[in-house]
Amino acid sequence: MSQSLTAPQRSDRILVVEDDKYAREALDAFLTGEGFVVDTAEDGEEMRARLVNAVPAVVLMDLRLPGEDGLELTRFLRDNYDLGVIILTTKNELVDRVLGLEIGADDYVTKPYEPTELLARIRSLLRRLEINAATDQNPAHSQGTHSVPSTRFSFSNCILDGERRKLVGPQGELVDLTTSELLLLSTFVQNPYSALSRSDLMQAIY
Repeated sequence: MSQSLTAPQRSDRILVVEDDKYAREALDAFLTGEGFVVDTAEDGEEMRARLVNAVPAVVLMDLRLPGEDGLELTRFLRDNYDLGVIILTTKNELVDRVLGLEIGADDYVTKPYEPTELLARIRSLLRRLEINAATDQNPAHSQGTHSVPSTRFSFSNCILDGERRKLVGPQGELVDLTTSELLLLSTFVQNPYSALSRSDLMQAIY
């Protein structure tokens, strides 16, 4: 469960966690030019120091980092902060991409990537985060929000609660879901016994 934030959070702030100095500086320059407030860190220790002063809306997380890797840091962020995480991976890191999404990353971008694609994914994630925040503040409006289904689904002794964005397990335990996880699970339970393509699933999320 995310704890209360002690540092201010801005919807236009991005934190880049990347150990490659050239890639880090290139992302800083590009995103700053697009109007974002950018902080950078080369490892987990520096990331934590940045979070003390300001909490970003989105973290761009490289997986291959010295010390704690990006998966460990993503898990730390998901357990302690309410923000979006996009992991940056190389083409041969399929397993790590899947693990990243399972532990709470909202999206991933494969290196080498086009800056415009990364920018589009950041803006898409920010829009989804804004929708989630608005739904939390006024649950009555969730019925009209296409991106975040508010229906309850039952399957395999579990209940998927779209309005609360939680999964209730067989023993009554509550599991918080990211937006991507909610949309994917909702898609699966609404299409039982159907073979869904990657394109189908990507459309459900985006």
